[in-house]
Amino acid sequence: MTLKARITAIDRFIKGCKEDGIYDDLNACCVMAGWDSLAGALTPLKGAAPTNANFLDADLDRGIGLKGDGSSKYLDSNRNNNADGQNDNHNAVWVSNADSGSTGAMYLGAGGPGIAGSTNIGSTTDLASADTIFRSRSSSSDILSESASSTGLLALSRSESVAFAYKSGDLSGSKTRTSETPVNANCFVFSRNISGSAALITDATLSFYSIGSATNLALLDARVSTLMADLRAIEEVGFDRDAIAYIRAVEEADGAYLETDVKVAVNNLVSGLKADGLWDAMASTCLLSGPRTLAGALVPLKGDAPTAYGFVDGDYDREGLTGDGTSYLDSNRAVDADEDSSHHISAFVETGSGVLGQYAIGAMSTSSTYTIAGGGMYSRSNTSNAGLTSATLGIVGVSRSSLDNFSWKRSGGATQTSVTAATPASISVSHLVFAYNTDTETPAGFATSTLAFYSIGSSLDLAKLDSHVSAYVTAIGAAV
Repeated sequence: MTLKARITAIDRFIKGCKEDGIYDDLNACCVMAGWDSLAGALTPLKGAAPTNANFLDADLDRGIGLKGDGSSKYLDSNRNNNADGQNDNHNAVWVSNADSGSTGAMYLGAGGPGIAGSTNIGSTTDLASADTIFRSRSSSSDILSESASSTGLLALSRSESVAFAYKSGDLSGSKTRTSETPVNANCFVFSRNISGSAALITDATLSFYSIGSATNLALLDARVSTLMADLRAIEEVGFDRDAIAYIRAVEEADGAYLETDVKVAVNNLVSGLKADGLWDAMASTCLLSGPRTLAGALVPLKGDAPTAYGFVDGDYDREGLTGDGTSYLDSNRAVDADEDSSHHISAFVETGSGVLGQYAIGAMSTSSTYTIAGGGMYSRSNTSNAGLTSATLGIVGVSRSSLDNFSWKRSGGATQTSVTAATPASISVSHLVFAYNTDTETPAGFATSTLAFYSIGSSLDLAKLDSHVSAYVTAIGAAV
């Protein structure tokens, strides 16, 4: 079924390009997504096969393409920059994940600065912006400001001597630039070819490239966009609807597509939570691991998005968000949103179990609390009485399913404590993450731990939650 779906997607692309009259413009073309092996990804759709320099099967993600390393991996397209007319050429790549910030990284090119007739598509970074570089048959480059982080089609097409058209994600237009005699060198992909050597190699993930005669970039963009959507969808056959909705929201926030293994981990988590009857109890939940960016990590799996205070991009990596002793998240889930006799809060402590008085999640009032901590761990549930447990990693949480007792969870075991619930004294405050909230809505007990997950809602089985979230965190660690 999967192979048939891939064939259908490619067939749809080819027929569409022919209908649009652009297929003959694609003189050297590779679709690098959709395949089970590197050999498949490097089989040309048209033209000569590229020569591989150092890519391995492990660098290929079926759903989004081939990932560069920024240092040694590139392709020689075996299409000479001068094989197409001086005023009749195009170059294009499809970017699934933009370069991470390498200054001057090149997605496709031949020639270099000051070399007449160079052709390049790349990116550059400086203190003020991230820009896309276009160089079309010229020794001079044209900069499209603040678009180097674009995903989608990055392309240029020249059909006249005085100007060329460009496409960079959602941006398109033309640049006035007189053409020069094309440089005699093969175009490299994932880098620029300067005198036969790769330079300014990118770590971006690319899923398509084409080189050839002048073409309509809007039509090419539409056809490649459809192809890439089809190939990503093949990897999501059978996925849970809520998992797909979350994945799409994260990808929009990240400005990049998630790897197939990350998407599988998300789907397995959501499906598993539903199968064990936990999903409905999770009213406010965030996966603080897996997405590519902090913005993506703050997309809620369920419920309202948290509000971040003090966190910056550098506090996040794909295995978790790390507190600094002053930053925190407001979950925007009120303490009184869940019943006194049915509630839970939990967090997954990835690293840095913390110290006594550092809290992973909760809200505390004078007479009753919901709190857990990552170090010397207080576990409370609508009561001022608490059990003090040892430092812990993994899921920590409390869950109350009756007014008579509550359960608490830390790595290595779950315990039930018979403590009668009290009505929360501070019903207007919300639970905080990396700290606890107080009656006066003042954060306290800041944590310096790395958290990979949190959840708030009605009562649930903490041991089952631990099993599913632990499996997810392990899968993310292997995927990224």
